[in-house]
Amino acid sequence: MAQRNYAYVLLVTICVTYFVENFLRSAAGALTPILIQELGISHGSMGLLISAFFFVYGVMQIPSGILSDALGARRTIVGFTALTAAGVFLFWLSRSYSLLGAAQLMIGVGCSVFYINAVRLISTWFPQERKATAIGILSAASGLGNFVAYMGFPLAVQWLGDWRPLYLGMSVILVVNWAMNFLVLKDRDEAVLDGPHTRRQPILGTLLATIKDARLLPFIAGYVLASFSWVFLSWLPQYLIDTKGFTYVDAGMVASVGSIMGIPGCIVVAAVSDRLRRRKLPIVAFSAVYTVVLAVFLGLPGGLPLVVYMALGSGMTFMVSFWVLFFSMVPETLPPGRVGVGLGLVNGLGTIGFSVVAPLYGGLVDATGGYGASNTVLLGGAVAMTLIFALFLRECYGKAPDK
Repeated sequence: MAQRNYAYVLLVTICVTYFVENFLRSAAGALTPILIQELGISHGSMGLLISAFFFVYGVMQIPSGILSDALGARRTIVGFTALTAAGVFLFWLSRSYSLLGAAQLMIGVGCSVFYINAVRLISTWFPQERKATAIGILSAASGLGNFVAYMGFPLAVQWLGDWRPLYLGMSVILVVNWAMNFLVLKDRDEAVLDGPHTRRQPILGTLLATIKDARLLPFIAGYVLASFSWVFLSWLPQYLIDTKGFTYVDAGMVASVGSIMGIPGCIVVAAVSDRLRRRKLPIVAFSAVYTVVLAVFLGLPGGLPLVVYMALGSGMTFMVSFWVLFFSMVPETLPPGRVGVGLGLVNGLGTIGFSVVAPLYGGLVDATGGYGASNTVLLGGAVAMTLIFALFLRECYGKAPDK
């Protein structure tokens, strides 16, 4: 198979995996109204259940980069996807808070290695002029997974009386896709990947050197604050039910339509960046517009037509798709020997930020009896994120990183 044709076959295969994994990562958030009622738990406890996935996912990001170096991207993806499948079937079978939490932890560990290793495969099989666009297409699969979760569960409950048949169906897709990954994925020759004169450095030395690299700090801070947008998406159905009087189906429509806009968002943001041959300008511009749209959404009065909430929710998710550029910019900023660990630090700390803020958001609702304090935290994070991008990120497109 020609290299170019293989690259696109690989991209399709890993997009299916990322679609299912994002369905799984969104499942608890989409099920929030149902699980709060079924389990009789507080908003804070529900936030902990949501963040159980993300905490272990975040902690595993640096080991993910290390495993990629030690085992190769293919073996890492195939091995951990099997663990994901086991956790998925446990979640489907569970009827208690503790078992659902255990399943979330298993799924979080299983999913944790995928994105970084998938980005690594894309980076080694696609040329520079199509690399960000290919990463954008992969990342767009996240929007489809989120959409199926936020719209699919309300419809499953309405039509079937239970959310579990949808979850089981997605589990079957994951198992079939695991077999696809086993047959299709392959690592590229290490001589092509790292260059003929590159020698691998000790893992601890690479980790310490990467942590000390000041060029990584704006990416880490910005990605942590960008993760606040995922917190809001996770809580959006419950927020609309509690504050605007929405039904579960209507709230799911707003969240799911917003999620689906992540598909063109990731592709458009990445393509614009490749077209302009610039990274900083797009990330600052899309971040600033996202912040404005978020402020408008949070200020909406009740009683407005559903289409208004759907339009603004779509705008938020489209604009926040700038996150895809992080995974082009980090490899363009750091030397090759530190890219895996650098991506792990950025993705990991951003995800841990989500896992902290998600229960904090729910806990503030419990403590204050409303969403005002929680939403102020989110909006403040969006403003700070845009300022960090504008003031501290450096343009990196087409520049060879210093050692």
